[in-house]
Amino acid sequence: MKNKVVSLTIVALLCGLFGSVQAQTKKLIGNISNEPGKAVIATITVKNLPQVGTSSNELGFFSLDVPSTADSLVISAVGYARKTVPIIGTTVNVRLSSDGNLNLDEVVIIGYGSQRKSDLTAPVATVNMEDAIKRTVATPMDAIQGAVPGVQVVSGGTPGSTPIVRIRGVGSFNNESPLYVVDGMFMDNIDFLNLNDIEDMSVLKDASGAAIYGVRAANGVVIVTTKRGKLNSKARVVYNGYAGIQTPTNMLKMANGQQYADYAIAIGNENIVNNSIERFGGSGSSPTQNTDWYSELLRSRALIHNHNLDVQGGSDKITYAFGLNYIDQDGIMDAENFHRKYNIRMQTEARVTDWLKVGFTAHMNNFNNFSPNNAAFRQAYFASPLYPVYDEGLELANPVKFGSSDPIGISTGFWFNNPIATAFYNHNETKGFQILPSAYLEANFWQNKLTFRSQLSQRYQSAHNIQYTPVYYIDNNQRVDRSYLRSAQARNSNYILDNLLTYRDEAGKHHWTLLLGQSVREERWRETWVSANDVPAAEEFWYVGQGAQGIGSATGYGEGGSRNSGISAFTRATYDYDNKYLLTATFRADGSSKYQTKWGYFPSVGLGWVLSREKFMETQSLFDLLKIRGSWGLLGNDGIQPNAGYAVVNSGNNFSGIFGSIGSTYGSRVPGYRVGRFFTQVRWEVVEEWDAGLDFALFDNRLSGTIDYYHRETKDLAFSRPIPFMWDRVYGNWGSVANSGWEFGLNWADKRGDWGYRIGANATTLKNRVTDLGGLANIMNGFPEWAAEFPSRIEVGQPINYFYGYEVQSVYQNQAEIDADPIANRYNQQNPGTPILPGYLRYKDQDGDGELGERDRVNLGNYLPTLTYGINLGIDYKGFDLNVVLQGVTGNKIHNLNRAMRRKYPQMNADQAFMEGLWTGEGSSNTYPSAAGSVASWNLQASSFFVESGAYLRVQNVQLGYSFNLTPSIPFRIFATADRPLIFTNYNGFSPEISGTIAGSNGTQTPNMGFDSNVYPVAATYSLGVRASF
Repeated sequence: MKNKVVSLTIVALLCGLFGSVQAQTKKLIGNISNEPGKAVIATITVKNLPQVGTSSNELGFFSLDVPSTADSLVISAVGYARKTVPIIGTTVNVRLSSDGNLNLDEVVIIGYGSQRKSDLTAPVATVNMEDAIKRTVATPMDAIQGAVPGVQVVSGGTPGSTPIVRIRGVGSFNNESPLYVVDGMFMDNIDFLNLNDIEDMSVLKDASGAAIYGVRAANGVVIVTTKRGKLNSKARVVYNGYAGIQTPTNMLKMANGQQYADYAIAIGNENIVNNSIERFGGSGSSPTQNTDWYSELLRSRALIHNHNLDVQGGSDKITYAFGLNYIDQDGIMDAENFHRKYNIRMQTEARVTDWLKVGFTAHMNNFNNFSPNNAAFRQAYFASPLYPVYDEGLELANPVKFGSSDPIGISTGFWFNNPIATAFYNHNETKGFQILPSAYLEANFWQNKLTFRSQLSQRYQSAHNIQYTPVYYIDNNQRVDRSYLRSAQARNSNYILDNLLTYRDEAGKHHWTLLLGQSVREERWRETWVSANDVPAAEEFWYVGQGAQGIGSATGYGEGGSRNSGISAFTRATYDYDNKYLLTATFRADGSSKYQTKWGYFPSVGLGWVLSREKFMETQSLFDLLKIRGSWGLLGNDGIQPNAGYAVVNSGNNFSGIFGSIGSTYGSRVPGYRVGRFFTQVRWEVVEEWDAGLDFALFDNRLSGTIDYYHRETKDLAFSRPIPFMWDRVYGNWGSVANSGWEFGLNWADKRGDWGYRIGANATTLKNRVTDLGGLANIMNGFPEWAAEFPSRIEVGQPINYFYGYEVQSVYQNQAEIDADPIANRYNQQNPGTPILPGYLRYKDQDGDGELGERDRVNLGNYLPTLTYGINLGIDYKGFDLNVVLQGVTGNKIHNLNRAMRRKYPQMNADQAFMEGLWTGEGSSNTYPSAAGSVASWNLQASSFFVESGAYLRVQNVQLGYSFNLTPSIPFRIFATADRPLIFTNYNGFSPEISGTIAGSNGTQTPNMGFDSNVYPVAATYSLGVRASF
């Protein structure tokens, strides 16, 4: 009995002691983030008790047992101002403000996870979203132009157009665009997103970072995470919007009426001038008519406005975020063309238990695009200024009295159509919607060391396109006698199921993370279309087969589609010892239904050494960070033709199994079969990449930078090639292309009292070379109908798709120079009816044989810049801030197809620089031919005369803002922005940013960068905006 009493007494004392200890402490939980809401790894300590503390994890979360008497916490993180916050309750959420310096503990989003920036072994670029949202652009990727080393963004001018994005060059004839991953969903572009909805954007540039995405990662990966709510946060409402006008910049000056008249007379087309004077007025050789077609076609005040509303918040269990956006952008073509889009974003996450949370995200957008007829821009270059936009004298013109070139004696046809009428009689409208729902659950075990996450992401898109051309008449060549309607419905449906298991642990100075993942995906696309004639002009009748008495019945129809699926398994291991020695290894196995070769395997490894953390660096004070790293890996590109390796057999009366298609023009018809494409084991292209880099920070992290050297080679390059002695082709993996270069990034940020400033610069060099074409000598590409020959080709040892032709040395000034030149002398002897005359171009004799031939054609440059660069400047004083972004390229060339068209149609107009530069006599010009020479076949061969420098420096963005508080709880900012206001270039065109694709002579599709056929001009935007938080 005595022993029982003693035991009970001891138990009671222990319970009392335990209860006393429990009563003296309490547990705090919370989240640390920066002002944009990104997670921050920070140190949290109790005020006046620095020994009581912890650190937030890579997601920003922390938990800490503190004395019950503690009243404040001190939060500190590199790159952020130290902050002291009161302890109220048991939840502490803190937003830190940047101190302008580099944050080495910033968390970076990588494939299927995140990592501290200082622990990265790959060149992962993070986009500063605070700077990006200052751009007044319709698509997110336009906002990073000039901001990320290694990334080239080529903007288009059409409202809502998708920019071309290249990461570290071009390594394929098929697909050059990166993979976009939006909240786990694979996308071809992110045009549907609103910039204000993006919380993080990371660019994976090398194999070590991107190999986790395997077969889709050959062109790099852009990972986007949208904004989310925070636990225990009051509802926060943010409005950000602007309104402005767009106006053409760098307007191309065309020859005026008198210059065109002088030129027409010089080349023997005096009748055109006389006819214009007779019809529209004038005297002698001076016509009155002077139409500036570009001024008529373009408007200087196209409206744009963008409105965004963002709501975020959360309780102790549930977080939520809601975004609403509307953008309305008119085009600068003075005809109906616009881009309108509504975006809705919803996100919620619930903590079901301490170890389980579930979440749901949905993106929805509704869009309406009215596409312009870009042919009007081409026609505006060629149109003669000697006839008017409207001509009341054309009695047959209907329903609008548009002018015509026919009455003044100019050849009619597509190239001489009235460009204003081309723009006016156009209806090409696409309406549609897209929804991207995503649901996930995440479970944590073993004190949050083991995490399981399962996520199902889907995408559904539907788009309806209507094209309608009414009945109209201008002249016999520009007319439509029967109205035309085409209706097309396209649908996309994709899904991805990801299952991830992540284990994080540490032991002393050893830290490691292991990721195991499995993914299943399916992609479907289907399109149906139908067309009809004789459909009434009223839109209520734009339904095929709905016309009265059979009017509008279907005249054509078709359907197409594709379906492919895949399954993947992947793993990634990261390890560091004492935060000094770093290792990252990944492996992905991809299975795909698209090709005969079903499986591909993509390993990578990255190493890093943080020298600044070594003992031998402790005594130096220069470097805050000095890290060297290197990586190697394999990536895949499945953006080639699906099912391209399967055989295709055609049958019919005109087919012969040996000789191909035989038409009646050859005097016979041979029934039979022909193999249109032979069976081959086609597989995805594979990219092998090496990268070596250096990261550094100096002067208390005020100066930071990166240097990288990369070498990537695309192997198993896919394209079709001819079969010897047959008409047929075979598609396969035949070649290889290499890209290599240097990347530099440098940033300085500092504060001096009320002044803060930052300077950033980045530059990327590129050397592009074709290394194998499977035994082919070359592949010719270009526009044979525009120039005398194919003006570009692909060849081993040369850049992809380089311009190919003769090098112009000078202009023959007199007959003596012609007689003394072996090439000209021989040519004149062989062609006495069309001799070379003074004022003709002199071509360089490359092989010195005295004759102009194939061996005299050389590489005249190509469309890829050898240097891409950007400069970012910022300064702030009290509430004022000024930001400037510059971007440029050099080393690239542009083939001016507008000038080359003169081979076919000498009646065409030309730009003013061309007209003013023409040779008029000895010594007048050593660059341009004479007027007569400009239409002579000798001078219209593919040559350097038509190839110009595509270098430019553009002022991308200038923004001046002022921030203040309307009330203590309502911060407010007003800003004025000029986007793309200036460009400095010597190119004779609207814009040196050229896009598109061309078909090669062997059936390949290659990038058409550098062939200028008058693309839609890029506009400058001037706007005013406000940002307010409530």
